[in-house]
Amino acid sequence: MKTINRKRTLIVFCLLAGLMDLLSGALMMSVPAFTLKLMGVPPVAPEALVLISFIGAFVFSVGSLYWFALLTVLSTGKQATMRVLLTGTAWVRMVIFLFTTVALMTGALGLSWWSVPVTDGGLAIFQFWVVLYGWGFEND
Repeated sequence: MKTINRKRTLIVFCLLAGLMDLLSGALMMSVPAFTLKLMGVPPVAPEALVLISFIGAFVFSVGSLYWFALLTVLSTGKQATMRVLLTGTAWVRMVIFLFTTVALMTGALGLSWWSVPVTDGGLAIFQFWVVLYGWGFEND
């Protein structure tokens, strides 16, 4: 794949990964009970909803990092910021993957949370691969 196509792929990836986290984070912050229902998670105690909103703020902030990288690349043409932010968000996603996988395996989280480790683990692996192999960063 040519370098220009790889760079475009990374731009689209940041756009979509950021959008996914921005939207899900915004929903978790503003309507946590509804968001959990969309995820298939059983209702939680009202006191727990503030923690779900807090998690939403965290998810929203991770999504905004993808868009920060995207805006930097589009405005300067340099991808150094994208490499750093992909590394950072990959690390965050790997930690979330490990935590939620253990929580699912021990029964601390119900199986309805399965999409969290699947999504975060998959994206973390892709992002680490992109950064480690310089995929799309040739001649940068």
